[in-house]
Amino acid sequence: MTAFQLKVIGISLMVFDHIHQLFYLKGIPMWFTMLGRIVAPIFLFLSAEGYHYTKNKIKYLRNLLLGFWLMGLVDWIVPTLLPNENIVLANNIFGTLFLGVLAMYCYDSIKNSKQDKKQGFIGIGIILFVLAYSAYFFNLLSDPDNFNVTLFRILSIIFPTLVTTEGGFVLVLLALFFYIFREKRTVQIVVLLLVSVVATGFNFTGLFTTNIQWMMAFSAIFIWLYNGKEGKKMKWFFYYFYPVHIAILYIFATLMG
Repeated sequence: MTAFQLKVIGISLMVFDHIHQLFYLKGIPMWFTMLGRIVAPIFLFLSAEGYHYTKNKIKYLRNLLLGFWLMGLVDWIVPTLLPNENIVLANNIFGTLFLGVLAMYCYDSIKNSKQDKKQGFIGIGIILFVLAYSAYFFNLLSDPDNFNVTLFRILSIIFPTLVTTEGGFVLVLLALFFYIFREKRTVQIVVLLLVSVVATGFNFTGLFTTNIQWMMAFSAIFIWLYNGKEGKKMKWFFYYFYPVHIAILYIFATLMG
């Protein structure tokens, strides 16, 4: 399968997941969101491939950050204009993708620090900044009595954190491991399966009802079938489709009551 075909599969299953998220009160079945568990690993895997092949890695990071900002504004503005107390709109996979690719950039910077010490210091500095920024958010959430919702929303839009991003630091690490072992597909799959076990919280009850994050393991099938070819180009489609389809689904769900 080409990268294009993987993206089409990922986008299609993502729509199922978001339909369940926004219409579950209307009786959308659980298997819709079960299909959605496959999506994140596919896009994290493709982000590692994209980062490897792109000539301008800073531009790649910039585009993901722009996507993060756009989706953050959609998450804030749409519910403000059309409130729905039954739905919390907090989707932003761009944050996870950005931090994952940023981790790849830091890995390369530190790995090549013998040839370029300045680049190594930049990589370490970025890691320290992300950890400090994430720790600050953790402290904000740990003090509900002094919690400032507006400040939290603004800071959440400015830069993603390991605390608030979808999937948390585990998916960020998964993206990094996809990159480190990109020439060893078997190792990539093993890491994915290990992360899937961790996703259960080592609680093996309700695996087919509520505790379903482990189903991300099924993305291994599609990753294994990847043939290393790009296929058709759809560079900007996902950047636009992601926020637009979530906004449309939210509006429909709200208007339906």
